[in-house]
Amino acid sequence: MHKFLFLLLIGLSSLAMTGQDIDNPKTKWRFKTQGPIRGSSVIVEDKIYFGSSDGFVYCLDKEEGNLIWKKQTNGAITTAPTIAGSSLYISNRDNSVWAMDTQTGRILWKFKMQPILTDLHAGWEYFMASPVVFENSVFIGSGDGHLYVLDGKNGKLKWKFKTNGRIRASPLIDSGTVYQPSNDGYVYVLDAGNGNLLWNFETQGATYNPKDFNFDRSSICTQPQIRKGILYFGSRDGNTYAVDLKTRKEKWNFSYGPTWAMATTISNDAIFVGWSTNNLTCALDLENGTEKWQFKSGGHVYTKPLVLDNGVYIGSADGKVYRLDKDSGERIWEYSVGREVYSSIIHDANTIFFGSDNGFFYAFEEGVEPYKAVYQPSKIEGNSQFVIVDKKIAPYLTKKGFEQLDSDGLSRFISERIKDGRPSVVVFAFPVVPKDVMGDEPENGLLRQYLKTGGKIVWLGDVPNFYELDNAGNFKRDPAQGANLLEIEFINPTDSGNYYGKVTQQGLNWGLPTWLKTTGSIINPKTTIPLAYDEYGRVNTWLKKFNPRPGSGFVSCRTWAWNVDIKEKDLQLIYQLATYQLE
Repeated sequence: MHKFLFLLLIGLSSLAMTGQDIDNPKTKWRFKTQGPIRGSSVIVEDKIYFGSSDGFVYCLDKEEGNLIWKKQTNGAITTAPTIAGSSLYISNRDNSVWAMDTQTGRILWKFKMQPILTDLHAGWEYFMASPVVFENSVFIGSGDGHLYVLDGKNGKLKWKFKTNGRIRASPLIDSGTVYQPSNDGYVYVLDAGNGNLLWNFETQGATYNPKDFNFDRSSICTQPQIRKGILYFGSRDGNTYAVDLKTRKEKWNFSYGPTWAMATTISNDAIFVGWSTNNLTCALDLENGTEKWQFKSGGHVYTKPLVLDNGVYIGSADGKVYRLDKDSGERIWEYSVGREVYSSIIHDANTIFFGSDNGFFYAFEEGVEPYKAVYQPSKIEGNSQFVIVDKKIAPYLTKKGFEQLDSDGLSRFISERIKDGRPSVVVFAFPVVPKDVMGDEPENGLLRQYLKTGGKIVWLGDVPNFYELDNAGNFKRDPAQGANLLEIEFINPTDSGNYYGKVTQQGLNWGLPTWLKTTGSIINPKTTIPLAYDEYGRVNTWLKKFNPRPGSGFVSCRTWAWNVDIKEKDLQLIYQLATYQLE
């Protein structure tokens, strides 16, 4: 992950933390699924709910990202759930609507819609419509061209309305009236009680012949919004529309040409729009549709802009989340998660939440710049040279901004972090802790104090100080110091083989792949968080917490074998483990 801050040249006051905005983002937690996450999420009290293309609906603890329950459906989920009372409603690529209990995930009912319409020119159909609940009824658009209205309690059909295209935009329901866009290029205005057509609005896309373009120029993927009697929405015909509900006529439209208008949000006197192939996000004047500003990211923007006090937050196909200045469109910061972000960002309690095509669901919060260091003695002589983890680690990390520490520097660094309590990490590229840092009683020593005050250690296999060195550099093997430091029982510490490891959910969240090869001492996992189990069912990749602070603790993970050169992917994983929940 890479994060860059951009200072605006319009005065420091524009950078001040005001209300809900995040000035310096860091990962609070993340949760790994087995598919891209393109739908948005919903929060109810202390829980957050979302779906993944792996077909599961997930319910997590909002504060720490721990799994409460998950429920598998029969197809990929690319939309947001809707919650009403104790019921969750969601649709999936099986073209079904599911109702689940919000507390347990128990399936309450399922409604199967008709097969989706054939559409040779749709393409890039990444999203499905989210359900909308109104007066105990579930309104859901379908790829079969119908808007269905189901009884929220039992899923029985109340009525349906047929359009001439797939429906991939959620309806807007306002004052008993439904505004439902369709991929046929029309917005249908219906009576919410019985589905009777009141009127419709024809976009330019409804008049286009797809054969003239060989790509979609009619679909409407945005949920409409109403402000002061004007209906606003974007279309793949290249326009953002404002329609006067009294006259039922177009008030204005705005276009950059044939690129798609994919996502819209209204705030105060502006509508913020995310676009497709031009990679733009823009702000338009609500009254007349004139452009206020535009910002160009490195990829198309399909996420609905999130507008907070002074910031506009978007995700982009370039793999980054951006915060823009609401008034000028200037970039305040960007944060790379490495893969496309199509999941619209939501906000709650000074935290933003979103998913990515890398399968992770993220929670970002306000952070402070962490201290990052790698320990390696300045001189490695005698037998000491045989216990160094790998000489490539320190240079790799220093190029990424880590401070390299020798023995004196390590003692200073640890003491300063105990005193100031700032978030920090030390990667040990040498598996022996100096005596003044370990202490005569490791359970009360300097390193243990550092862990208790919220520090992080990344340890690359073996028992800490298993190799005890004398002044001449000679060593003996003794697991006692490491066991006392961590209050962990090491089992068979001499087994340093490289074994298959099956990664746990916590390990996936920390960035480990689904499986890996691990080298490290086997432990009794009673007081640890297992990150991977080897092929014998033993824990040798793990986390031991000493402080509840996110991103703290003692992490033990080595993925390459002894007497084998470390690879680039191993170095990348060390960096990920070191920076997780610190940046």
